[in-house]
Amino acid sequence: MSPSRPVLAVIGAGSMGVAIARRLGPSHHVLISDFPPATLSNAEDSLRSADHSFTAQSIDVSKKESVASFAEAAARLGSIQTVVVTAGVSNAANNAELIYKTNLLGVAFIIDSFQPLMAPGGSLTVIASMAGHMKKPNSALDDHFATASATELLNHADINLAGDPGDAYSISKRGCIVRVRHAAIAWGRQGNRINTVSPGVTMTPMIAQVMQSAAGSMLEGIIKGVPLGRIGTPDDIAGAVAFLAGPDATYVDGADLLVDGGSRATHRWPGTEAGAE
Repeated sequence: MSPSRPVLAVIGAGSMGVAIARRLGPSHHVLISDFPPATLSNAEDSLRSADHSFTAQSIDVSKKESVASFAEAAARLGSIQTVVVTAGVSNAANNAELIYKTNLLGVAFIIDSFQPLMAPGGSLTVIASMAGHMKKPNSALDDHFATASATELLNHADINLAGDPGDAYSISKRGCIVRVRHAAIAWGRQGNRINTVSPGVTMTPMIAQVMQSAAGSMLEGIIKGVPLGRIGTPDDIAGAVAFLAGPDATYVDGADLLVDGGSRATHRWPGTEAGAE
């Protein structure tokens, strides 16, 4: 029997995904997913302890068939009102190809699979990253991100599957932002909305992994420059997603909400952070 509550599909069951599921879960039946079994099991324990109505299913976002199967499972559960994508990998211990296939291609598969299945007035929110704002925009690459089919998405001269993982991470997140912005046209015309949230440095296991990598010193510098004087939390991101998925954002479509404590401003205007001469 399908749940009487609308379905919330959360793709990515790490700390952000769980925070979002717990924030939105009381008014939904939650379909939670991830690839590593241990991550999914921990998320199940968290939702069970909070007495949420939920179903768990494994997913590999880099595989079109896996994403399509997950979307169909969500539709069988009931009316799909909200989809949130937190799945992603960092550049700390992953190669460029995996980063692109997970962070960018996976998002394209999710957008394509869920678009025809959404309930009227439903929304999809993708977790992008502040990193997607750090590189100078490349208009030709942005056009490719926006309009290429999923099968052709990684075929571009500026996408190097054997390249630097740090570049791959930034470019893949830029691609998410642009892909979603373009998708907002079709989604809006069918009465749905699609947006991104770009977190700054947020305390998650992924960030802890990066802190122990070669990129750790750069990350420490970013944290020191946050105007609000603290690192973000998964609950900060859950609050942003709750806004975009909720009744106060029904005219928000194709937007990117930067949730970074002001970090992007200090990157744009260096030397203006507290204590700078």
